[in-house]
Amino acid sequence: MDPIIMRKFFPFLFLIISFFSCSKKQKDINNEQDLVTSDFIQAFTLVELPVQFKEEYFEKKESDSNYIKSSVVSKFIPDSIFKNELGKIKDVKFYRKGRYTAEETGETYLFLVAHKKEKKFVYIICFDKEELFKTGMMLSEKSFNPSTAFEGTMDRRLTITKLKNSSIGTGKAYYNKSVYVYNTEGVFTLIMTESNEPVVEKEVYNPIDTLAMKEPLSGDYVQDKKNFISVRDGGKPGKLLFFINVDKYNKACTGSLRGDITQVKPKVFQYNKADDHCVLEFTFSSSGLQIKELEACGNHRSVRCSFDGRYSKQRKKTKK
Repeated sequence: MDPIIMRKFFPFLFLIISFFSCSKKQKDINNEQDLVTSDFIQAFTLVELPVQFKEEYFEKKESDSNYIKSSVVSKFIPDSIFKNELGKIKDVKFYRKGRYTAEETGETYLFLVAHKKEKKFVYIICFDKEELFKTGMMLSEKSFNPSTAFEGTMDRRLTITKLKNSSIGTGKAYYNKSVYVYNTEGVFTLIMTESNEPVVEKEVYNPIDTLAMKEPLSGDYVQDKKNFISVRDGGKPGKLLFFINVDKYNKACTGSLRGDITQVKPKVFQYNKADDHCVLEFTFSSSGLQIKELEACGNHRSVRCSFDGRYSKQRKKTKK
């Protein structure tokens, strides 16, 4: 082709390509009825790591262009992710703050702001490489205490850090840091905690403490006041309720789990829930109870930890 013609032709071709590219309608995330997960994910702008949300971020006004309806969020993210901080999300305003896809493993992380009245939180949400929702958690939050500040970070190694900085009247500074990674089980696993906050001993809340203990195996099985298993009547033959709490090695091993167990052999019960990777075996004897993890229960306790152990049955208190 003649060079002169080529110089005239290419700008014209560029205009044609640009016209068709621009004429391709982008889906309106808040108004389209046939949205799929990829539409939801792609609505978040790509960002580079590290991503950080510090206290000053929460003083900024959110851009309306990033707004996303709570009804849209609910289609792709379970409401339970937000329940602890926000309760029902009907009146929550959500804003898209970014998207990052891991090169090696393919999972996508979304950064989502939730705003309800004066409350403001940042969440990190994870979808796997097949764009299936896997997990999410609160990353950072607006503080209402002038002596306390929160920040959340995801660095280039995909390590997630939650940090709380605080001070007291004397001017002494305290911090509490928790570090997480996403693992192949589809959860954010706590891998490290670090703090210089003063330790305040708290009594462990037992959610099934007041329930009936008429069955022969029901009762409290203890190692000490922080490491115990409570067993209560299940209401059906071959069923019992339980609550286990562990707190060992100066907080290096902590965890708790509540559920129901089913008899599989005489005096042997199992916790085996369809939507939980954790499987526990409870073996009762005249002296107490032995518990063993048949499948890892990392969702419910620290990484370097286990629910395994022997517990002595505590005698029932007699009324005077």
